[in-house]
Amino acid sequence: MNGNIVHFIPVSSRRVSDNRSAFIALCRDELTVFGEDLDWSRWDWPGALFTKLGVSSSGASSDDLLDDSIMDFAKAYFRYQQGMKPTKVKNELKAIRLVEAALIACCDRVDIDLVDASVLDRSDQLAREHYSEGAAYSAGLELGRLARFLTKNHLVRAAVGDWKSSIRRPKSFAIQTGVEARARQVRKLPSDDALNAMAEIFSNNPDSPRDIFTTSTFAMTLCAPVRISEVLELPVDCEVEERDSKGRMRYGWRFYSKKGFEGDIRWIPSVMVPIAKEAVARIRELTDPARSLALWLESHESRFYRHARCPDVAEDEPLTSNQVAEALGFQSLSNTGLSRRAGAYTLKDLAKWVSANQPKGFPWLSREAGVRFANGLFCMTRNVLHSQIEESPVVLWAPDNDAFNRDLGPRLSLSCSHRSVFDRHGYTDADGNRLRLTSHQARHLLNTMANRGGMSQKQIAKWSGRADQKQNRVYNQMNEFERVAEAEAIDPGRTLFGPNGAVSSHGPISTKDLALVERGAVHATEYGICVHDYVVSPCERFRDCLNCHEQVCVKGDNEREQRIRARLQQVEADLSAARNAVSENFMGANRWFEHHERLFRRLTHLVAIFDDPSVVDGSLIKLRDDGNFSHLNRAISDRLSLDAVETTNGRLGVAPVLEES
Repeated sequence: MNGNIVHFIPVSSRRVSDNRSAFIALCRDELTVFGEDLDWSRWDWPGALFTKLGVSSSGASSDDLLDDSIMDFAKAYFRYQQGMKPTKVKNELKAIRLVEAALIACCDRVDIDLVDASVLDRSDQLAREHYSEGAAYSAGLELGRLARFLTKNHLVRAAVGDWKSSIRRPKSFAIQTGVEARARQVRKLPSDDALNAMAEIFSNNPDSPRDIFTTSTFAMTLCAPVRISEVLELPVDCEVEERDSKGRMRYGWRFYSKKGFEGDIRWIPSVMVPIAKEAVARIRELTDPARSLALWLESHESRFYRHARCPDVAEDEPLTSNQVAEALGFQSLSNTGLSRRAGAYTLKDLAKWVSANQPKGFPWLSREAGVRFANGLFCMTRNVLHSQIEESPVVLWAPDNDAFNRDLGPRLSLSCSHRSVFDRHGYTDADGNRLRLTSHQARHLLNTMANRGGMSQKQIAKWSGRADQKQNRVYNQMNEFERVAEAEAIDPGRTLFGPNGAVSSHGPISTKDLALVERGAVHATEYGICVHDYVVSPCERFRDCLNCHEQVCVKGDNEREQRIRARLQQVEADLSAARNAVSENFMGANRWFEHHERLFRRLTHLVAIFDDPSVVDGSLIKLRDDGNFSHLNRAISDRLSLDAVETTNGRLGVAPVLEES
């Protein structure tokens, strides 16, 4: 990817235009990033389209190109930066597109020499308008990087090296609380239904290649917090066994991580070692024939691979069309571009066709990871996972992230024609919905479990293949209750939900139940317990407990439960009387009716929870706050009802309301 590395050394004494010309010449003529044979004149490079802001990559054409005055600089900057530090997401072009659009808006022409703080500010504004929150933040960082590069290398007249984007980093829901954040966290974790279904399919030892691939690969992602791209680039001899400092045998996989750690061993928890070994063994057995083919092709490029269905003829003997199809593994030669004329090909001719149709980059499955097809665990032959197209015995293939993820859930764009691994085996969730997983959910799950288990952040980062421990936060999906408990474990004397013995009489409860008792001491009422904190304020609903959100009822407390049921009967009778009074237009009856209607509704809901068999005895039930009367609310309301307040002779008075004459 990098090619030869050549550093640009500007000359501060010459004009910025001369420096730009020298920079462009260096990148065009001396760098070999993206290949020595790269066609500089093209606007579509590998992984890059030099198009204007807002142009869709799928529908781009020559009419949507960057302005000619900035095109060469854009290509030079992109090639240079990718040579110095290659990245998967190439944000350099975002900055160039934004600057071009900003120059047009601010200067009515595109000239890189006109870039100054105002142009960069306008670029920042355009980033907010055209990109999502996360993409705009990345674009802002790249604009700052471009500004520093232009200033450091004397490529523009204005000194903009200290310019910084005003776009803030998006808030991470992974480290927030609340309903929306929690829903987002839950989506990042696999559902129990999907995990159990995948476990059953794996334990049933499926025999179809696609089921073997999907179940075994997902099992591997549950053995260590790995990226699916890392799994698919494992060498066939990835398994490692060593004794630890205590003499115990440990098992792991040797990975090449792409986030800071080079070659690294991910050790597998002892409980998962049998699963890990079985998953690797199944994949290895499935892909052994493909590795034999890859090894043959590396050393016999000009000879045809003699597989089991290959015609038993001499290398230079003319073949019939049926023999050609058999040799290549096709049912027929339709749609292949090959001639169906008898005698058109020999095995020697087909060897050239086979060589030309191998995957791009062969013999490397991943040059970056140092893995060849011949020693790749996931080296396969073309169509081996396809249920309707016959496998090719002579053309290699390697699955990518999409090939794996496509089988983990329904593809809505294909309606009902696509069947995932769960669909093929008849699994749905409890409500009959189709199941879905993603490869990254397993990584989130293992990181969350590691946090729950007390692993240090350094250990989690090392196990996950991260160089920066701060990245752990994104993968920790512990909820707020677990995080509070974790904080309290550090200093048991400081509890955020009150003394540990507050609800001990009811035995173990969940963390959600624990939130019902928010503060220290509690006291009994005729209907349950009151958790109001009298240190902060006096009771604001004296003798109106059933309308108070600080009242907690306990299912299974028969004495208090009977009082609540009796109270419901009484309120129901009072509500009926109030309704009659309203119909007869008694003064004040409406207020009486509203009070009893609200209380009747609350009590009916409470009794329904008591009668729900899914709610176990000992459950704590906290009444919802309806936002009605309190002394504080009344005081605020009275205060706001004053039209004006003025001070007269040291006395507080009410200003008169002036009426329009």
